[in-house]
Amino acid sequence: MMVRVLNRAARSGCCRTSPLTDTAMDCIAQLKQAGIHACGSPESQRYEKHLVRYFTREYRQLASSRNGCLEDYGISTREGPMWQQTDALMSQHYDERPEFFRTFLDNKYRAYSMAWYGATPDEIMASTVTLEEAQRAKFKLICERAQVRGDERIFSIGCGFAPLETYLLENYPGIEVTGITPSKVQADYIRQHMQDPAHPLGCGRMKLIHGDFAAVSTVELGEASYDLVFAIGMFEHINNLQDAFRHIAALLPAAGRCFLHLIVSRPLFPQYMDSSNTLIGKYFPGGRIWPFSELQQQTDFFDPVDSWYVNGLNYWRTLDEWHRRFWGNMDSLYEQVLSVEAIRHWNDYFMLCKTVLFAPLEGSVYGNGHYLFRRKLLVG
Repeated sequence: MMVRVLNRAARSGCCRTSPLTDTAMDCIAQLKQAGIHACGSPESQRYEKHLVRYFTREYRQLASSRNGCLEDYGISTREGPMWQQTDALMSQHYDERPEFFRTFLDNKYRAYSMAWYGATPDEIMASTVTLEEAQRAKFKLICERAQVRGDERIFSIGCGFAPLETYLLENYPGIEVTGITPSKVQADYIRQHMQDPAHPLGCGRMKLIHGDFAAVSTVELGEASYDLVFAIGMFEHINNLQDAFRHIAALLPAAGRCFLHLIVSRPLFPQYMDSSNTLIGKYFPGGRIWPFSELQQQTDFFDPVDSWYVNGLNYWRTLDEWHRRFWGNMDSLYEQVLSVEAIRHWNDYFMLCKTVLFAPLEGSVYGNGHYLFRRKLLVG
């Protein structure tokens, strides 16, 4: 399987609807002179292959020695603020110029999270669907697992560019959605499309809150006002799980549902719980990767209904496509949107996420966790 992943990476060329222009080729040549190599280039292929092989060996050794739980390593899930460094996270990542995100995210949903290509490594690697189709499949799968009926009042934490909301409003005419995001770039995008009657967000059933979920009171958000709470790609930024679940529980009546989608590890890697000690902090200040089993233990306010590990090769393929689109549109990025050093920064981001996290050991080390919870009837 690792050979197939590496071979696919080697075949990855710049993804674009038309051949690269002379201007794009000039940009790529100039960046090469600066030591920044395009996705699919021989230099990039060698580097990615090296990283995948190295971390495959490392994870094989570490996985066999990592048992127990976070508390065994002195890591609490119940202390401190709900999340940390939100302002830094926005300024360094999510509030990057919208032109940057437009070059690589899917054209339909602008989804900045894992797409769905299949359940097994074989299915994932054999899939021929587009990024747009794979993102739609992801939202369909999430709705099935969250047991969406179609008549719910839904609250979405960290709604991003509202990709899930777009899917919900497009496919369920009886649903009403409230989304919250601390990102100005994302909020501006959503407001713009809420004014467009031709876009699903312009149907009149979407409400947007521009703010920090941890800082807005549950009274203002609407206590016991929702049937279902979603958090897609948000719990990677949570520091205090108990506080987050308490906040979510306040929005739901008894037996209300909560569905989470987040990056997780199968073995326990305590070093990834402190972003200041890893490369996570370079791209996601305050971010962390929770062990898959940890979320299943959060039972103060919710009863776990079901959970699923989503193979990480789904995220590898998503990132690989983002990376190729990023380079395929380099002529619109280079010096107009991103400086040379910013291009280096984001190029490293795509390569490191692909090869350090999701490609090794057939996507079994890092992937996504799906969790369905139901609010307890009685909370002590």
